[in-house]
Amino acid sequence: MTVYTHGFPPPPTSGAVHLFRGRAPTEPDAADLAVLDAAELERFARMVPSAGAQFAGSRAAVRRILAAYVRETPGRLGFGRRICPGCGSPDHGPPELIKPRTGLAFSLSRSDYDWLLAVTKDRLVGVDIEGAAAVDFDRVAPMVMTPAELAALRAEPDAQARKALFLRCWTRKEAVLKASGIGLMAPLREIDVQPASNGLVTVSHEAIVGASAWSVQDLSAGSRCVAALALQAGLPPVEISWPAIDWQQLAVGVS
Repeated sequence: MTVYTHGFPPPPTSGAVHLFRGRAPTEPDAADLAVLDAAELERFARMVPSAGAQFAGSRAAVRRILAAYVRETPGRLGFGRRICPGCGSPDHGPPELIKPRTGLAFSLSRSDYDWLLAVTKDRLVGVDIEGAAAVDFDRVAPMVMTPAELAALRAEPDAQARKALFLRCWTRKEAVLKASGIGLMAPLREIDVQPASNGLVTVSHEAIVGASAWSVQDLSAGSRCVAALALQAGLPPVEISWPAIDWQQLAVGVS
C-alpha cells in the first residue's frame, strides 16, 4: 500500500496547530482528480474549469496532508459532517474526517486559487483566507460590521488602511464562524472582532455556539491574501507552526 509520510511531521496534538498554505493549479490536474471521491468528482463536474481547478486542487491537498498524518492513501479517506450546532442539521455542519476516525480536526479556506488549511486535534478550529485585491468595503461594511467596527473603519483616513482593517475584520469573523460551525447564520453586525487591535483577541457572542469564547489571531498569508485563525478560548495555549513539506514527494507518495 502507498502511504504519504515521507518527510512529514507527526500529527499535531491538542496543544498544536499545523498550518499549510498553497495555490491550486490554473487548470484541473489529473493527479488531483485521481484522489477525489465520487461526491467530490460530481461537484467538480458541475463547475466551470477555473472553479473546478480551485476546488480539486485544494481538496486534493487536504486529502494528501491528512493521509500523510494517518498513514493512508488519499483516495481512501472518508469525510462527513458534524451536526450543525446552530440548527441541528446533519447536512451542513463542519466537515470531519470519519475514515479513519483519529480525533484530528481541520479547517480549509479558499480564495480563488489560494488555499489555507489548519489541522489540530480534539479542539474546534477555523481559518479564513481572503484575497487582498480590490473590494468594495464601503458598501459591504455596514452589512457585516458592528457599530464599533464601523467607527474604527471610518476613522481611518487612508483608503488602503481602511481596506486592510475591513479584511482583517472579515477574516476574523469567518474564522470564528467556521470554528463554531454555524457559518454565516450568525448575526455578523453583532459580533465584534476588534479589527483595530493587533495580536491575539478574544471574541464572544451568545449566537456563536460551541464555546463561550474564541481566541483569534491574524496569520501571515503573503502579499495576495489576508488570513485569520480561530480556536476555542479557555484551553491551554497552542503551538502554531507551518511545517515544511516536500510537495513533490507528498504528491508521489512512498511505499
